[in-house]
Amino acid sequence: MTVTEALLDSWTRQCKMLSNLMTLITPELLNAKQDENGWTIAFHLAHLHSTRRFWHMNAAGLEEPVGPSLYTVTGDGESMDDYIPSQDLNEIRARLEESGKLVHDFVAEQIEAGSQNVGNYDHPVMYLQHMLWHEGWHFSLIVLALRLAGVDPSEEW
Repeated sequence: MTVTEALLDSWTRQCKMLSNLMTLITPELLNAKQDENGWTIAFHLAHLHSTRRFWHMNAAGLEEPVGPSLYTVTGDGESMDDYIPSQDLNEIRARLEESGKLVHDFVAEQIEAGSQNVGNYDHPVMYLQHMLWHEGWHFSLIVLALRLAGVDPSEEW
């Protein structure tokens, strides 16, 4: 396995772990939180999708994010309360699969092209590392919310 293949595989595995974790989430659990002031699981998942799209847009130098959002925006969009996450598990899964592929393919293309700077990042690998670190943070909060709601993922997680 080349270094590039290993890097891309790390992203593929992260996406697979999130997909596997989502098999534990029911419509009722979408509103579970890691604490009373925290985000719901649905909000975390919508945020992951939005973050993938936003930073891809930035790194690729696009004017608009690629693909549909998982949020319905009410009001002026200035407050977090203005963002209502989707409650449709099938839609959430589909959008996360799309944005996961978007990140993977962009990084692969940029490495293949020998790109250095992509958006605010010094290298496409730095972009990928940001995505992995960010996903891990929210993954952990989703696991905590599930545990507090009585769904304890196995040690495999």
